[in-house]
Amino acid sequence: MDVALYKAWQQYSLRCARCHGEDAQGSSFGPSLLEALGPEGAVPTREEFLKVLAGERSDKGMPSAEKMGIDSVYFTGLYDYLKGRSEGRYHGGRPARRE
Repeated sequence: MDVALYKAWQQYSLRCARCHGEDAQGSSFGPSLLEALGPEGAVPTREEFLKVLAGERSDKGMPSAEKMGIDSVYFTGLYDYLKGRSEGRYHGGRPARRE
């Protein structure tokens, strides 16, 4: 298992899934992150993603990473995981163990 991918999935599951859904496809509380991180989405780049984590969308109910308890050491992994999900490189659920 890729440890960085697992840690990113773990942080997503602990901090983000309650609003954005278990598989990042959105819910009644938060939009689909798979769409948001897509080429036509509201957060198509790493820079935009980091702005959201810094609290740029607090007016829409999105708390900053600091308020959610996400340490900045996980930002890159979260972005890579969610971008990979958006692009179809990763599937939902716990990352598979590598043989």
